[in-house]
Amino acid sequence: MPDDLHNIYLGMASNEQNIGVNTNRRLHFAYAWPLKRWPKDGKRRVMPPFPEAEPWQCSVYYYWWEYLRRHEGYRDTCACGGTGAYAELFADFGDVHATDFWTWWRAHNHIFAEPPIRQVRHAQAEETADDRTLILSVPLDTKLALTVGQFKRLVRPLLKEAPRAKTQSRARYPVAAKPILPALHEHLMVWDVRQADKNCKDWELADRVGLRINHVVDGETIATRKSVKLDYDDIERVLVRRKQLAVQRHLRIAEQYIHYVGRGRFPYRDSR
Repeated sequence: MPDDLHNIYLGMASNEQNIGVNTNRRLHFAYAWPLKRWPKDGKRRVMPPFPEAEPWQCSVYYYWWEYLRRHEGYRDTCACGGTGAYAELFADFGDVHATDFWTWWRAHNHIFAEPPIRQVRHAQAEETADDRTLILSVPLDTKLALTVGQFKRLVRPLLKEAPRAKTQSRARYPVAAKPILPALHEHLMVWDVRQADKNCKDWELADRVGLRINHVVDGETIATRKSVKLDYDDIERVLVRRKQLAVQRHLRIAEQYIHYVGRGRFPYRDSR
């Protein structure tokens, strides 16, 4: 199942991980929710952010928590028990530093959940149609198969004309853009290493975290040069520059994600 808004993930897992603590109902989300253990069929619903990722790390909501933990202003508000510049956000997200992810998720998952799925039902006398609701007159003196066929012919084109209502998240905190989990993970790795070591050179940082870069320069690599015992200093210079640019880009994106997560938007950025 593709991980996008065109396929809403229904909260129908057999365990209690997607039961809303504050809603007491099964929740459903626009993107894959965190799992405490892998499905019994062994299938992966999304591409893991890194090879050894735990089930709960394979979700944009896990990274929402991680990025919020990097926001210094929000950290200060948490340290003050929810008072301060981010008190309003704290009222919804709570202290992301006080517990592990799973404890936090169980208490706050409802803020990312979609409203309950609307059901076909009897219309009330005072109800009227709108851009998301159709009120029908259904004869009860015809065969069910005929009624179902007529219903499909009538409703199918109307559903096709209104894709926005089916694809737009209506969660209190909707995911701001389609998340690429490996990219979110790489941004965060680079950010964390930079915060831990301000003096580390960019190209060295890239090597530390194992950033993926293109090692081919004008059709050649260091290995091919070495195989014929030729100098490869020019290739090394190009690779160092590529590593520097990659690290700087990751840092710019991570900084924006951290800034906007403090405004309740993730993953959001306004530039590369």
